[in-house]
Amino acid sequence: MANEEIIKQWIIDKLSEDGYSLSKGNLAKESAEKVFPSLYKAMAHASKKQNGNRGASDFSFLVKGADSSNQYLVLIETKDDNSNVINLNNDNLSLDEKSTVSYATNGAVWYGKQIQKETKQFPKIFAVGVAGNYDRQSIIPYFVNETGGFISLPKLRDFHEFTSENIDEYYRVNVEHQTPQSELKAEELSKIARKLHNDIRTYTSLKNTLKAPLVASILLGIHSKELTLSDLKGSISLKNNDGAIIYNAVDSYLEQRKKEEPDFDDSKITPILSEFEFIKVNKALYTPQKELANHSPLYEFTSVLFDVYNTVKIGEDADILGDFYSEFVKYNDSDGNVLGIVLTPKHITSLMAELIELSDKNYLLDPTTGSGAFLVAGMNRMISKIPHDSNYQKSFNEVVSHHLYGVENEPSIYSVAASNMILRGDGKSNMVYGNFFEYIRKSKNSDIEKAKKENIELEKNGKLVSRAPKIDRVLMNPPYSQGKKAPEYKFVKHALELMDDGGILGVIMPISVLVSGGKGVSKKEIKDFKEWLLKDYIVKSVITMNPQTFYPTATQTVVVIIQKNVGIGQGNRKTKLINFTDDGYSVIPKKVLVPNGTEKSKRKQLLDVLLNDDDASDDFMLKVKLTKDNEWLHNAHYTNPDKPTDGDFMKAVADYVAFKNNMELHGKGGIFHDND
Repeated sequence: MANEEIIKQWIIDKLSEDGYSLSKGNLAKESAEKVFPSLYKAMAHASKKQNGNRGASDFSFLVKGADSSNQYLVLIETKDDNSNVINLNNDNLSLDEKSTVSYATNGAVWYGKQIQKETKQFPKIFAVGVAGNYDRQSIIPYFVNETGGFISLPKLRDFHEFTSENIDEYYRVNVEHQTPQSELKAEELSKIARKLHNDIRTYTSLKNTLKAPLVASILLGIHSKELTLSDLKGSISLKNNDGAIIYNAVDSYLEQRKKEEPDFDDSKITPILSEFEFIKVNKALYTPQKELANHSPLYEFTSVLFDVYNTVKIGEDADILGDFYSEFVKYNDSDGNVLGIVLTPKHITSLMAELIELSDKNYLLDPTTGSGAFLVAGMNRMISKIPHDSNYQKSFNEVVSHHLYGVENEPSIYSVAASNMILRGDGKSNMVYGNFFEYIRKSKNSDIEKAKKENIELEKNGKLVSRAPKIDRVLMNPPYSQGKKAPEYKFVKHALELMDDGGILGVIMPISVLVSGGKGVSKKEIKDFKEWLLKDYIVKSVITMNPQTFYPTATQTVVVIIQKNVGIGQGNRKTKLINFTDDGYSVIPKKVLVPNGTEKSKRKQLLDVLLNDDDASDDFMLKVKLTKDNEWLHNAHYTNPDKPTDGDFMKAVADYVAFKNNMELHGKGGIFHDND
């Protein structure tokens, strides 16, 4: 089989998985004369040699959108060498004769442009270049519009986006730059949160740190069913103002929960209520204003949040307060990172819950709870694993009451996280307020009474005693390094020490933690930590994430999956080092980080490689034996085997010239001169 026929066979096999095949007559290979006569006619003068002769795309097929009347033409060009997938010159696609003949993507786009010259029958064309072999492929798509204009699209791993079910959404997101359907509800919440933030600023001048607790207190008041909008009458008395009414509804609800759930005691309730007390005494919140039709600002805010509460169903994979809190951080006067609090996106928290193989039988700890996003994602996944039988409700209650544990040291964030979990059906009897480094496992003394006394004594000494019968799963995003006292790795180390043998931890943290240890950490210190880790733990995988994951914060991160293996450790096991920088999420112009239509297939590949031991090409995964001295990142061990293209060479020259000119402009041109 000729080399290029190998990649063509791979394409045939992949397309057959999505319902396209030569035998069905909905896929053309090379000449489209019999399958798509109008396409054959449109390519009469489309030769890639640009001599006016006939052209023939390696593969072509038509897709009808399931949710629209749109018809899309897909053209695929192939090459047998990955280095011939595309040729760019200064990031622009080259369409000279050499490029269209020698490079798959350039040739596909050329065909698309020529078709648009000849006919208006195919106004929406996806031109795709594919290069490689059966084991390793590069797939680069472009879109060619009815005028022959073209834009680049995110790289693909297969052709699943070009199915009837997916192609409309893929087109909407990547070509029209619309918000993905999956994000529309989140975008609507974002708009409401943004307006609410502005209204809070306009009518109350409330400090930034109080905005999220304000939203939390109102939502809890609504959730209590003891608060109606008509209760807020605009009184300015200390005992009966709108803030006092909301606070009393929350207080009454939490007291009732305490009676129903003995573990839900004052140590959990008091920090929440203390963070909400300001709404009773802040006059700007409860004083009626003419601009608000003589209602108080609290009345207006509560009216908005009643709509939010009734729109977003509790129990869905959504983090209501987390979304609101994210918006408040985004629009606050500071950058939101003063306390080292960085909120983890929902698609990451749910992915990590899968990567640690979380089920309803596990006991999950988030040592740095933040707004509760990891616990929400963990709870959603655990609930999804409960069999829908006669014991479902009992199992549900067991999970939400006894399988979720958290620690949060910042009081305002603790109140937000605890409220968030209460809104989702969990009493949060297992979330504690305090310093994670004081968090310890409860006494396992066989004498029950003695164990109780030991635990009480520990609590008197400022320790936070975990009531968890076991901790076999951990999800965390440690606070960004606050110096030598609390670098990220120390959070990970303490969490691992708390975890039961055989348990699995998933952590997302800056890439610098694995390279240098982070702020205030010496090279020896991080080497010692790595040596300690390899002794009693298995580093299952290190995943380099999309550099835009925490957009607009420019922080490159990794996800590390670690299993406890006391007395055995890593041994000779190899670790899967993953390059997941292309995760299917992109920053849409004037919007935020959103899925671009390829996220499902890319997430599936990651899970298949890590959980099902599927193979993958070296550019995606390498298996490496880790030591305390070597690099624990994919890019440190991967060498790109592809030959540089002409465009790569020209870009390197251009980058060098720009760098040299910049250095000379700033008086540093001497570094380019020979000193001999």
